Amino acid sequence: MTRIPIPVKCNYTPENFARSLYFFPVIGLILGLILGGSWFGLKQLFPPIITGALILLIHILLTGGLHLDGLMDTLDGLGGGKNKEQRLAIMKDSRVGAFGVQGAILTCILKFGIYTQLTRQLLPLLIITPLTGRQALVLVQVFFPYARSQGLGSLFTVYRDYKKFAITTAVTLLATVVLLKITGAVLLLLSYIFALVIGALISRLLDGLTGDTYGATCELTELFLLMVGFLLLR
Repeated sequence: MTRIPIPVKCNYTPENFARSLYFFPVIGLILGLILGGSWFGLKQLFPPIITGALILLIHILLTGGLHLDGLMDTLDGLGGGKNKEQRLAIMKDSRVGAFGVQGAILTCILKFGIYTQLTRQLLPLLIITPLTGRQALVLVQVFFPYARSQGLGSLFTVYRDYKKFAITTAVTLLATVVLLKITGAVLLLLSYIFALVIGALISRLLDGLTGDTYGATCELTELFLLMVGFLLLR
């Protein structure tokens, strides 16, 4: 989820790994607060275009580009494969193709463009975007099957339950409403609808989702939320 180290050790078991879903919105909120604080400090030193570029860079450094990598693999697989087996094989290939490169560049350009237009009024949007993007992962992991017979991401679906979704939704809703009032609730609902549509479209092609498509869902939901939120809040 991030490259931020934590001074906590725990015994790894598949079930404990699946329980990490409970912390997805918390991790997203921490990322959002770091980005928000960074924006507030950087805007005192640099013009908007440089501030926007640095916010994008900080976001990628904090996450290691994990979800962006998933987006690239997903686009390569869906764009280059003719059937489920080919798509999954392409997604597993460590090489990046044209679809992935173009998708990553466009995603970064659009995020950068919105970051350059941020104001204090839009600062809460920057904070809730990583939070809601990771909550979208909980949503699709609970409601869609896993496409491969095995894989680290499969543990989320093996041990999935609606309790995780209900609790993380409550946490996410509370944070978004505190920061953006009713608009926050509307944005959360729209992000759920968007993530479900993305999940359904991908699942039709792969008979489920994979770790790469989880990353793609997070990236696309974040981008969707930034664009819709910008229209509603500016």
